[in-house]
Amino acid sequence: MNTLESSAEPSRESSLERPLRQPGEPLEPRRVVLSSAPGREFRVQLGAGQDLLTDLTAALIAKGLRHAAVTLLRGCFSELHFLVGKADDSGQRVATYGDPLALEGPVRLLGGHALLGEDADGAPLLHCHALFLDREGEPCGGHLIANSCRAGKDGLTVLVTELCDAGFKVAYESETNYAIFQPSRLTGQAKNSDNPA
Repeated sequence: MNTLESSAEPSRESSLERPLRQPGEPLEPRRVVLSSAPGREFRVQLGAGQDLLTDLTAALIAKGLRHAAVTLLRGCFSELHFLVGKADDSGQRVATYGDPLALEGPVRLLGGHALLGEDADGAPLLHCHALFLDREGEPCGGHLIANSCRAGKDGLTVLVTELCDAGFKVAYESETNYAIFQPSRLTGQAKNSDNPA
């Protein structure tokens, strides 16, 4: 009987694991968790030609929402522009976005998630990542770009969950050297309005 034995430990260089070292000092706490009272939940259907990010944001603001979690359920795009991450050669960050990528439809949505919150100036911002199939059936995914993700002939269906007492606001984070969505407690004007859905 032949027995194979190996005493060699796998080298860190040959491993797929790669530690990420952010440019700034690690922040504490590592995770921020805020709870929120249950809010409204409803579906939104975007018609052919509507932009996923711009028109959905307008529809949610019209319903009195300023903070929400959005699940992309189904549909297709007639055009879709997106970004994917890449190493930041400048050394200022671990990663950055590459050049915009464009797909002509039909592009079939596989799924995705978005957060409606506020940019650093308090204006509405919908941040969305999604997975989809290009017209040849190849899987793709990334960060969707506003004003360039048009619903195709079948439209797009999303599920919206209102965030009542906690939401997201863009703020600078020294550890990553990025302005990113960060959880925040909602008070006063920052809360969603009481408009019925």
